[in-house]
Amino acid sequence: MDKLKLVKTIVFILTFLLVFGSLMLIGTLFKKTHSAPKIPEEISLNEPIGSSLTETHINDNLLFLSIADGGKSDRIIIFDTISGHKVSTIYLNQR
Repeated sequence: MDKLKLVKTIVFILTFLLVFGSLMLIGTLFKKTHSAPKIPEEISLNEPIGSSLTETHINDNLLFLSIADGGKSDRIIIFDTISGHKVSTIYLNQR
């Protein structure tokens, strides 16, 4: 009779661990797929004085900033919100 009780206890513990582990896996996957990109608190783009931000757009982890003036032609800066670095600059009109 003691062996049967031991087997039932082991089955109960393993079932609990299986259910608990599955719920933890589902919760972790849900958090990773539904988290919004986090933009760093301070961003320095090193643009010249007089530049003005005209438009912004975010797509996945990329932030697109439309910049005008500042002695340069109009440009779009592509910024990676995860790494916190400028990815690329696209110049619209060469002066």
